[in-house]
Amino acid sequence: MEWFLLGLSLCVVAVLGFQLKSVSRLAGIVVLTLLGLTVVVAKFWQDDRLADLSVAKDHSDSLPREGRPGGYVSSDSCQACHPNEHASWHMSYHRTMTQYATPETVRGDFDHPPLEHLSAPIKLERQEDEYWVELEDPDFKAKQQANPDIFARAQAAPRVKRRVGMLTGSHHMQVYWVPSEKGNLQHIFPYAYLFEGERWVPFKDTFLRDPKSPSYTQLWNLNCMNCHATAGQPRPDLRARTLHTRMGEMGIACESCHGPAEEHVAFYRNPLNRYQADRSLDPDPTIVNPAKLDAKRSSMVCGQCHGISWISNSGEYQQEGFRFRPGDELNLNRKLVRAAHLETQPYLKEPLKQNPRFLSDRYWPDGMVRVSGRDYSGMMESPCHVNGELSCLSCHDMHHDEPKSDAALAWRDDQLNGIGHGNQACLQCHESMASDVTAHTHHPIDSTGSSCYNCHMPHTTYGLLKAIRSHHIDNPSVQTSLDTGRPNACNLCHLDETLEWTGQHLTDWYGQAKPTLSQEQKEISAGLLWLVKGEAGQRALMAWHFGWDAAKEASGSDWMGFAVSQGLVDPYSAVRFISQRSLKRLDGLNDLDYDFIGPESDRLKAMQEARRIWGERSISANAQARDSVLINREGKVNLERFNHLVRNRDNRSMDLQE
Repeated sequence: MEWFLLGLSLCVVAVLGFQLKSVSRLAGIVVLTLLGLTVVVAKFWQDDRLADLSVAKDHSDSLPREGRPGGYVSSDSCQACHPNEHASWHMSYHRTMTQYATPETVRGDFDHPPLEHLSAPIKLERQEDEYWVELEDPDFKAKQQANPDIFARAQAAPRVKRRVGMLTGSHHMQVYWVPSEKGNLQHIFPYAYLFEGERWVPFKDTFLRDPKSPSYTQLWNLNCMNCHATAGQPRPDLRARTLHTRMGEMGIACESCHGPAEEHVAFYRNPLNRYQADRSLDPDPTIVNPAKLDAKRSSMVCGQCHGISWISNSGEYQQEGFRFRPGDELNLNRKLVRAAHLETQPYLKEPLKQNPRFLSDRYWPDGMVRVSGRDYSGMMESPCHVNGELSCLSCHDMHHDEPKSDAALAWRDDQLNGIGHGNQACLQCHESMASDVTAHTHHPIDSTGSSCYNCHMPHTTYGLLKAIRSHHIDNPSVQTSLDTGRPNACNLCHLDETLEWTGQHLTDWYGQAKPTLSQEQKEISAGLLWLVKGEAGQRALMAWHFGWDAAKEASGSDWMGFAVSQGLVDPYSAVRFISQRSLKRLDGLNDLDYDFIGPESDRLKAMQEARRIWGERSISANAQARDSVLINREGKVNLERFNHLVRNRDNRSMDLQE
């Protein structure tokens, strides 16, 4: 338009010039020529601009749409009246759980050389503010997986170039999504970007999953959206075989926890209502404040995402999404799974027949949750919640009083409130123990052994390539470890002690019955047995604990290098990753050259090098033999017994659904 107006001005000047005979005929011809060129350029510019707008619209249409019916007005509507709450939410990992791919949000290196760990190379490219990938057609791959018989003899998937539009995660890693060729279906990009080490890793290698399991695809609209966006609606189009997904908002936003805010915003937008509203109304009838709900209902707000539930693929869910709204009874809208109480859940009978591994991929055999992100399912079984007033908000706070402060930056990691960091969270109810904590713990008051969390919420949950605290509050028990395989709190700190040692102390201190143990369990430390001989989930948890400062202090770390190095050749990539992290925290092994997704031969060489370095460490002249960890007085490992443990490793197939 600007060029057109300039050309029009030149035309006017030319006409006036001819009329006033103040411009030569030659000058007029030049002006008219420039005018013609201007019009041509304007036309090309217009066509190019329209093409850009068309491409931008196509990209926008390929992404799930924000904005949906049902009273959702987005977090922007909250900021004016609640600036501090909005600011602290805005800096949280909840907000950034799912975002559009922009230079401000993408942390992955798209100027990276082609990624070649998988069967076919993938090219990455950044074009100004856009992120592009060239890969095997994800639509074709999804069809191939869904119809293996039809595609069994098909040729390799064609290669396509797609623009990345979305990402999930901002705390530990980012996963990216590639749009379908139609609708706004989002396929997972086969690689994730790990912040630790700042590197691309095959997505499958970021989970504790049987390496023999077939590869699989994930669809954001039908899986991740349920908890990584606000009020999502999949909305499949069966005729077009695609989706037209929409949601209240990207990420976990204000209305995820407070419910649809349209009525609340409309009411308080009127100044008269703001000043005349009856502040005594509790709760506010136009909005939900979880802090003003009872312990059960407030925790259900968190449980909508942080609970294990069976999602029925009903037509209602596909079109409308979940009906649960904050303040509702959760189980009426989402079918919670309580592994320890299956007799009360007849609706699970058929689904569990269809997926017989559903429980074992999420729970320990006694029904305690073993995967991360499902803390509500753990807490809801705890006596403190069942019989008391314990809620998620007893220890956690979703907002910080001083947004953008250093304290807030530390807070956002786990969003603990003022008492959530120490024993006071427990002692506010268990007042009788407060006056003499050591009488109960039998550990010095200032030691990690006197931490309520370490004994009653130990790190027996797995996820995000690490061990995480269980939220099912329980007591240490050797018998439970024998029955379920779940490591007990005592042996997670005292990695060098046996189950017999622990059992004797629990008998002496708390009157627990002494368990019946095998000779091996009497002689070899429980930590070593779980680390080397356990199933993959146990090995991952123990590999993390061998890098935990509290355990290293309680157990000594001079003996750990040989044992932990075994994890470098573990068949499970997650165990290898955690093992190398813990190993590099030991003296002398900080700079070990190792790639957990490198060739198997290189991983074996790294293990041998780690053991060589460990074997050359200096041994105190008066060192004591540590029979429980298979090390003699000279600091040498009893290889015969150690290798016997390796050969008898529990190789059951595992796929933990964190």
